[in-house]
Amino acid sequence: MNIWKKGPQTKTKSSETPDIEISELNLSVRSFHALKRAGYDTVGQIIELLKEDENGLRRIRNLGSRSEAEILECIERFREDYAQNGGYTSAEEAKKKVIIKPAKFWFDTKVESFHLSDRTLASLKQSGIHQVKDLYKTDSKQEPGWFAVRELFDKILRELNCT
Repeated sequence: MNIWKKGPQTKTKSSETPDIEISELNLSVRSFHALKRAGYDTVGQIIELLKEDENGLRRIRNLGSRSEAEILECIERFREDYAQNGGYTSAEEAKKKVIIKPAKFWFDTKVESFHLSDRTLASLKQSGIHQVKDLYKTDSKQEPGWFAVRELFDKILRELNCT
C-alpha cells in the first residue's frame, strides 16, 4: 500500500454540483481558510452541504455570520453565472476578458450612490475614495482592498446592464 497515492474518489459527481475550486469564488481569506480547514475544496461540496442542511455552514469552526453571508452570496452569484453562461467559465477564459475603465459619466458619481456594503464603503473611504474617479489617483493614502473595488465595479456593471 502506497500512502502517497490518493485513493479512488467515493463522491459522485453531479451536473448540479460542479467540481470547481472554492478559490474561484473569490472569498475573503477568513472564509476561504475556514472552508479549507473543514475539508471543503469545491463549490459542489458546499452546494451539497447546503442541500443537506441549510444551517450546515454555521457548524464550521471560525465561520461567523458575516463569513456565512459572504459565502452564500458568492454561491448564489456563482449559480447565476453558471446558469446564465450554460456552464462554468474557467479562470483562463476569465483572464481573456479586458478590464476597462467605467464610462466618463460615472467618474463624478459618489461611491455612496451605488448602495455598497458597509465594509466596502468603509474601505473605500479610508483609502480616500469618495468618487469613482478617485480610484485612478496615484497619490492615495493606501490602496483599498480588492474586494471593495470589485464590489464597486460589479455595481457599476449592473447599473450599465439595467440602463
